[in-house]
Amino acid sequence: SKSNKYFCVVREVESGKEIKQYLEVWADCSLVKNYDLSALDVHGKIYADGEFGTLEWSPDETKIVYIAEKKVQKSEPFYKQKSKASPQKDSVNNDIVPGKEYDWSQDWGEQLVGKITPVLVVCDIKTDSIDVLPNIPNDVNPATATWIPDGKGVVAIGYTITPRKLGLIYCTNRPSHVFSLTLSGEYSVLSKNSEQLSMKSPTFNLSGTKLLWLERLADGPHHSCFKLMCCNWSTKEITTVVDFDNKILQVNNEQLPFYGLYNQAIPRRSWLNDDKTIVLSTPQGGSIHTFAIDTESKDIHYLPITKPFHECVSVLDVCNDILVCHKSSLNKPGQLFAIKIPSISEGYDFTNISIHEISPSRSLPNSDNFIVEHGYTLHDKPTTIFYGPKNSNCPLIVWPHGGPHSASLDSFIADAAFFVQIGFAVLFINYRGSIGLGKDYVESLLGNIGDADVKDIYNAVQSNPLWSNRKLLLYGGSHGGFLVTHLSGQYPSLFKAVCALNPVTDLITMFGTTDIPDWYNIFKAVSTRNPCIDLLSLFVTSDIPDWDIAEGGYNYSEVDSLANSKEVLMKLADCSPCKNVHKVQAPTLLLLGEKDLRVPPSQGLSYYHLLKKHGVTARVLMYNDCHPLSTVSADMDSSINTALWFEKYSSDVSE
Repeated sequence: SKSNKYFCVVREVESGKEIKQYLEVWADCSLVKNYDLSALDVHGKIYADGEFGTLEWSPDETKIVYIAEKKVQKSEPFYKQKSKASPQKDSVNNDIVPGKEYDWSQDWGEQLVGKITPVLVVCDIKTDSIDVLPNIPNDVNPATATWIPDGKGVVAIGYTITPRKLGLIYCTNRPSHVFSLTLSGEYSVLSKNSEQLSMKSPTFNLSGTKLLWLERLADGPHHSCFKLMCCNWSTKEITTVVDFDNKILQVNNEQLPFYGLYNQAIPRRSWLNDDKTIVLSTPQGGSIHTFAIDTESKDIHYLPITKPFHECVSVLDVCNDILVCHKSSLNKPGQLFAIKIPSISEGYDFTNISIHEISPSRSLPNSDNFIVEHGYTLHDKPTTIFYGPKNSNCPLIVWPHGGPHSASLDSFIADAAFFVQIGFAVLFINYRGSIGLGKDYVESLLGNIGDADVKDIYNAVQSNPLWSNRKLLLYGGSHGGFLVTHLSGQYPSLFKAVCALNPVTDLITMFGTTDIPDWYNIFKAVSTRNPCIDLLSLFVTSDIPDWDIAEGGYNYSEVDSLANSKEVLMKLADCSPCKNVHKVQAPTLLLLGEKDLRVPPSQGLSYYHLLKKHGVTARVLMYNDCHPLSTVSADMDSSINTALWFEKYSSDVSE
């Protein structure tokens, strides 16, 4: 709670075949309240994910708001033998409905499996009551709630439910709005209620006079630049604090480009004591920079914690003008430190901040033997990051990021450190479509997928003889897997080996099975000279079938006509990497997750069979995991197997 008197814990306990949840309230190191949520049966499981999850104390510290799954009416078979010895038990279960036990319901996709109908719940620790807040429209799912200043209600994000729920994680383009809901059930939309907009992360300033949120258009790329919006809480007037347009900032008499906001959330505590300045961290050109934003003057101040476009610095918490931050780079694991923002007569001095280590700076073994170099290789922007041994011609792993609307950052990546420590170098490339380099740069990939991104990677490698003259290896996941399979088919003699993690390989079949079918939006007008693996199957298998539509430059709302368009289907087929599978020479390792809803394993398996048909050395590793392959067992096994694969096929013996 705000006073630090209470803290709340949601505890899960295995009980036989089920997992029970308890809501615990602690004070003075003692458990003072313990609610058996499973026994009370007011709702289903509490959400603890980053998209919906909420657990927040009211201003008076008497109530807790959280989001949970709506209680589902119990069902049983039409014909079920019942005990004659306890007829009273049957009378208690009159609310059980026969024949509904196999009904299927849509959830929110990858990593949100089973999250179907979220509800807002308030626990009152004075009355020991737990109630679901009423009157949220049936076509709205609430997410990320926060208390309004007087504690008489909450503000939350409302996601609009469409006939097909599209996957939510990693996707900031889902139609949504900001609403308020009083404890008595008065529902009111605060933001512009438009199906063309998407909002995230509502937060109040310290005094509760301003409500901020992130806002972007609900179409096109799955992630892009946000506006920062401000609502005057008393008048409900809405203004734009930070727009999409790029700005030039003055930092120590030098100009620094500001490429916009790409952070997907605002930290719970992020305000300075002047009650008008908010501190945010966001990707900028291969790094994460931290900025102080004046919500009244709309001035943006860069915090010179590290050299621009080098390393990553993220603010974690703000209290009394002290920032707790995290810093890391490819060559240095994470470090915590505190920053004091000095006050001056006119506000704050953001140029003379003092930095105090909380945790010691750490380096990797022999880190002095390795370098991290940022380059303006493509489009006069900071687009490449080289990480590897100094003065060495060791094999180079070309590593395009996934997304495609994500970014490669100069932050610590365990796999990259592992590869470099054992004798490889790594090249990261922020090709067109990457975030952190301007809204236009993100959207420049729409309609050019499989062409612009592939060319950017190839041109980046060829731009430096110190890179192109090495033995080249390919490593990438998801859209990165899409790109490395493209590259191995289009430039078969250039690369020695490939490792693709859950790669997109068949766009048409992915449309019906992905949780983001709108991905196709970025696909329009793609050059048929640069196929995709087999984009046909992706159209029907992913949890985001809109991915295909969006990346093609089309609108997902037109999907019915698009799906029956011979032109579109032919283009999807032409843009699949499997079209060039007969040219592939590089031994290919496919790392797949059998629970992946974003890029189903059928994508990689179909590509594997095509490789084998054409006599290409190939291997599949199938993990009991979802899209990121981030469980400890999958992460360790895949990293070691990848290293062995690269070592084997980049050695002189393999030749």
